Amino acid sequence: MLRPTPAPSVERSKIRRVLEDRLTALARAHQVPGAQLAVHGDGMTLAVETGVLDAETGEPFTAEAAVPIGSVTKAYTATLVALLVADGDVELDDPLGEHVPELRRAGPPCTVRQVLSHTAGLPSGPDSDQVASVTAARYLLDHCTDRSLVMPPGTDFSYSNAGYVAAGRLIETVTGMSWQEAMRSVLLDPLGTVPSFIGTAATPHRPTARGHSANTATGRTRPVRQNLAPAEAAAGALRASALDLVALGRAHLGDGPRGGRPMSSRRRCAAPCPAPTPVCWPTAGAWDGRSSGTARRCGSGTTATPRALPARCGPIPPRGWWSASPPTRAAAPSCGTN
Repeated sequence: MLRPTPAPSVERSKIRRVLEDRLTALARAHQVPGAQLAVHGDGMTLAVETGVLDAETGEPFTAEAAVPIGSVTKAYTATLVALLVADGDVELDDPLGEHVPELRRAGPPCTVRQVLSHTAGLPSGPDSDQVASVTAARYLLDHCTDRSLVMPPGTDFSYSNAGYVAAGRLIETVTGMSWQEAMRSVLLDPLGTVPSFIGTAATPHRPTARGHSANTATGRTRPVRQNLAPAEAAAGALRASALDLVALGRAHLGDGPRGGRPMSSRRRCAAPCPAPTPVCWPTAGAWDGRSSGTARRCGSGTTATPRALPARCGPIPPRGWWSASPPTRAAAPSCGTN
């Protein structure tokens, strides 16, 4: 697990106070019970926390606490596919059905790259409650056929949970492991991230934040149950800390303590995909916040926001890696939400 790195004590204290004050103010303003913030720049990593993990128990937030990161899970899934690309097991422009047996006959005529970049034309997908008891294979047969397309593949951007269910299934067929097993062994363990997934038992010795619902009229905040179908794990099942997101971002930038993907793989994954307007979603290679073709890309999600600079989405500290992970919604400026 990534740890905050040393810095000159005076400078570090000043920066920490600014970050703590800002994070606490944002959490209060948005009725977020607790939040984390991690910043990396100039060889220095700072992490601050505020509030509690659970409004009922009052357990304090810590830097190591795992937070349900919602759709930022897709950035991890896309990264894992990119690693398979780097190993030569998959090509980004392979037909999706080549690696997903359920889609070989009636699947959409889209590529792996299009699925990862939300340009495959696939629908958003059903509500989790509707697919709570189905397998990923059944999900794909019902919701990812050529009849399910909302537009021709490669012609436009349409955010799709269903597409990332397909990406998770691709990972399973290529690696021979479940998505969770592959995520742990291929990506999380090398990053030093302690695995934690929604729908499985909490990781021993790692505190976990609960999701919360805030009543703006009464000011009351209460814990709520996470709702995610097992088949949708690859689209949103990860729990991680702000420091974990820093580790992922540094790996994408080739700046991590364990190195990053080969430069050739990073360049291939960063190739622009068509989009009508700038978009900000987590996709393979989308960690530098630059404008690329017609699609501006930087990570974003419902409960965490990884961002690397130079970014053009708002005022954030210069030359660093920024992320926030509150239990319910982002408690800091972001360039997009889902």
